[in-house]
Amino acid sequence: MSTELKNKIEEDIKKRNLTPSSVLQTIKNSLNGIKCYAKDGKSILLYLFGVIVEIIMGIIYNINGLEWILIVCILGIILSIELINTAIEATCDAIGKEYNNLIKIAKDCGSGATFIVFLVAIILNLIIFLPKIVALF
Repeated sequence: MSTELKNKIEEDIKKRNLTPSSVLQTIKNSLNGIKCYAKDGKSILLYLFGVIVEIIMGIIYNINGLEWILIVCILGIILSIELINTAIEATCDAIGKEYNNLIKIAKDCGSGATFIVFLVAIILNLIIFLPKIVALF
């Protein structure tokens, strides 16, 4: 690595005030967000149930590495979208509880994003597991 590039990277780190404690604080904040979702969200139980079912099915049907990668990715995407949707809802609720059409649109779009990823997950699971289930018969 050139000295010039190394100096730019070090300067960027200083500008961002990137220290071990700031990185640790960022991780704590992220985990707190997941904790808030788990406390508040009813869908966390459905999510955890789905994760358990997928792991059990993956083991039973001996899915390959690529299939595991796809399942882990879609589970991560679902959880991420759920967290974003929860953030949208909390932000909208902080703005006001009275009816507002723009807030309704924001909440409905967040919910719609979650639903789309859920449908993709169902399709992905059908693609992975349906042939394995049909092969048993």
